[in-house]
Amino acid sequence: MCLCLLPFTPESPRWLVSQGRNQEALVALANTCANGNIDDAAVLIQYREVTDTLSFEQTYEKRSFVSQFLSSATTRKRIFLVSTVAVFCMLSGNNIISYYFGAMLTQAGITDSTTQLEINIILNAWCLVVSIIGTMMSDKLGRKTLAAISTGLLTVFIFIVGALTKTYGNSTNQSGIYGTVASIFLFQGAYSFGWTPLTVLYPPEVLNYSIRSIGMSWYTFLVNGVGLMVTFSFPFALEAIGWKTYMINGAWDVLELVVVLTTWVETRGRTLEEIDENLDGVVHSDVPKLETLMGVPQAERAGIVEALDLSTAKEIEARGTVVEVPKE
Repeated sequence: MCLCLLPFTPESPRWLVSQGRNQEALVALANTCANGNIDDAAVLIQYREVTDTLSFEQTYEKRSFVSQFLSSATTRKRIFLVSTVAVFCMLSGNNIISYYFGAMLTQAGITDSTTQLEINIILNAWCLVVSIIGTMMSDKLGRKTLAAISTGLLTVFIFIVGALTKTYGNSTNQSGIYGTVASIFLFQGAYSFGWTPLTVLYPPEVLNYSIRSIGMSWYTFLVNGVGLMVTFSFPFALEAIGWKTYMINGAWDVLELVVVLTTWVETRGRTLEEIDENLDGVVHSDVPKLETLMGVPQAERAGIVEALDLSTAKEIEARGTVVEVPKE
């Protein structure tokens, strides 16, 4: 499926500009944002933002990643934010359920293998539906708010899972067993609502162009490293302390919520260049933000283009040269 869809995926406008293929970058933006209209104000504003920002990085960021990381607080902040996503998405407690759901059901009193399989299938279908809803809500609620809601809910539910497992884990009380399973479903739903979409949305948004490939490589390495630790350590924890594992994980989730609320930067409704402004504290382009176009009728946008002295011909002529971006 991926191979079939890939030919229809447009190339990154930022990469095209960095290769001097400015006309193609403009067309890619137009196809994505304005149904192919390369004279649309939103397209030209984004195009100017991209070229201005890459020019800035060419002039002021001609340093290696290590040099940027050691000398730039902004780069360290970006890597920190990416690292929080990598660690939190693997240590929120979802991996206990993903890898050891059978053991959890056994602890909850459900030992029949067929019943466990049926519950597992239904759980995965439930998570798929909730993750789709979360993805749709990410632009309405915002990334930071979505993460906070998801983390807050899953924290409550994992404490409930631990309490019910402690109380009914070795019991034949059917109500208690069903309550435990329902709590597991609610926990996984809370995780899927926020963290499933955020793992692919947030990291590339907070990384600027010059460090995005290295930053995403670090993110992937950290996700797999933490996942490996979870895979090997949690079986011993579940065997040694049982339900207390969920309580410890719940306490960690509280810390996650605090970190999200105090350190995350909101990225909803902003272009990648506008996100840079939130992190750097300065804007690298003199064009207005895209939000100024919100609610402006299409007929009036031509006036904005004229007032800003923007046009397709002028933009390509003025910015059609190669913008060299430092190699990582």
